[in-house]
Amino acid sequence: MTDTPSRRSDVPVEDTWDLTPMYDSDRSWAEALKKASGLPKQCARWKGTLGSSPENLVAALEQFLNAQRTVEKLYVYAHLRQDQDLSDSGAVEMFEKAAALYTGLAAETSYLAPEILAVPPETMDEWLAMDILAPYRIWLDETLRARPHILDAPREELMARAAEVARCFSGASGKLTNVEMPARLPEVSDDHGSTVKLTNSSFIRLLTEGSREVRRNTYHGFYRELAGNTATLAALLEGQVKAQIFNARARNFPSALEASLFNDRVSGTVYRELISAIHRNLPVLHRYYRLKSRVMGLDRLSMYDLYAPIASESPKRYSFQEATDLVLGAVKPMGEVYGQVLADGIRNRWIDRYENMGKRSGAYSSGCYDSPPYMLLNFTGTLDSVFTMAHEAGHSMHSYFSRKNRSYQDADYPILLAEVASITNEQLLFDYLVKRASGPGELVPLLDHLVNGFRSTLFRQAMFAEFELLINEHVEAGGVLTPDFLRENYYSLVKAYHGDAFSWDDSDAMIGTEWARIPHFYYNFYVYKYSTGMAAAVTAGEAILGGDGSYVGRYMEFLGGGRSRPPLDQLRGIGIDLESSEPVDTAAALFARTVTLLEETIG
Repeated sequence: MTDTPSRRSDVPVEDTWDLTPMYDSDRSWAEALKKASGLPKQCARWKGTLGSSPENLVAALEQFLNAQRTVEKLYVYAHLRQDQDLSDSGAVEMFEKAAALYTGLAAETSYLAPEILAVPPETMDEWLAMDILAPYRIWLDETLRARPHILDAPREELMARAAEVARCFSGASGKLTNVEMPARLPEVSDDHGSTVKLTNSSFIRLLTEGSREVRRNTYHGFYRELAGNTATLAALLEGQVKAQIFNARARNFPSALEASLFNDRVSGTVYRELISAIHRNLPVLHRYYRLKSRVMGLDRLSMYDLYAPIASESPKRYSFQEATDLVLGAVKPMGEVYGQVLADGIRNRWIDRYENMGKRSGAYSSGCYDSPPYMLLNFTGTLDSVFTMAHEAGHSMHSYFSRKNRSYQDADYPILLAEVASITNEQLLFDYLVKRASGPGELVPLLDHLVNGFRSTLFRQAMFAEFELLINEHVEAGGVLTPDFLRENYYSLVKAYHGDAFSWDDSDAMIGTEWARIPHFYYNFYVYKYSTGMAAAVTAGEAILGGDGSYVGRYMEFLGGGRSRPPLDQLRGIGIDLESSEPVDTAAALFARTVTLLEETIG
């Protein structure tokens, strides 16, 4: 870990992920891509025959799913290669070729849904009762459920090809914010007098660890450069929103929100009620900020103080090995199998560890049915980095057990469930660290971290969700996403969520451009799932830590559930009902108790 990111070619191999379980080299990948190039046309041979017999339907589905599995593997390898260095033109070209093949397969198989839906319902019911269709019942149920939103074959092909165009908005935004803009970011001096080049990773680290002067210089340097890119980024975001609206209207959904929630079987009421519940609980968040202002000896906080720890002690730094040991210790309540699989995965290089030049910012878990569940990190040694590792490990273990226990077509769990396993791991890590804390000097930073976990996940992601709904509804009503509109509305939300503990001066107003650096606004209403995921994870974490062995067993079944049942039903199986306010209220109550304990511990 250094202040200046290495070139990718200089990163030690042990710090990188091992992609050879998919392909032993880029050359092998290219050969596989060439062999797969004919798969889309081969899948098209069944066009016009699906309604003639269940045997033809099964044959078409088998060929399609085998082709999709092959293409998905090619795509995942290419996207991981690209993300490890977005400035690598060869890797970018690989990704574009894989994405084009994916689009071609979608276009050539776009006849599947229309032809399946053209089979008379009574006939399809008879077929579904046959053993020959048993492996595909869940997949077919998802297709049949979408009957009101499936188009005829020519228009489905057009929609599939349009998806490739829509990806350009997110791709261009990523290149601008991860490659071109970082190259222009200034250098700042840290508290040791060393010069540090601002990057997406060092930005957060300096805001977390630096003195107030360093934080101010870091914040101003970053946001001044970001502000110079908002015209382009506003146009890209508007393009993304319009693409989502186009898709929703073409498929007969009342709004982009409803279209995005359809696959998770969630209504817009769940989304809007989440935002309402968060607003009801904002006073306790404002109370925390007032406490932070008092402890830091400030009349008012500034936005560059947001990440600074409330504790006065120097932040503890962790090596990657120390982080690994802590995460593995924290997940012991999950049982021996869970811990051993994760330990083996870390040893076998599932993780790309540190930032390097051109590497995608942030963190994620990825992979496919025929690969390990890889993790991209930009580990910096902070406590937050340790929690990020636990978070992404939760995603990867969810993927591992789903793929281990389910067939290819049923293995991908719905996105609504994705954040539950990751944030539950964070809950386990927090409990593990608190139990090891030796006194207030160690306890205060941990309590503050948990509070900030609620701040950044439960509240901040709800703010993002509210902003995303706002901009989509604005464009749906005929509005335009100008930089001024985005800045003013984003800043208004920031002030509402953060309350009266902040100055709200010209410096704070710079946060109005933060929308431009949030990649999740290109994820089609994904962010609300972080908030619901945390609400659900609080319930799950408390039950696991309560020592109920039967609950751990049910939770492991949940991790292996894939698409076996509707997502809300899977959650009910582990005692969580997202259609009620109980999970959000439970999480908010824990947040309030943690703020109270923090107040009492500080004195």
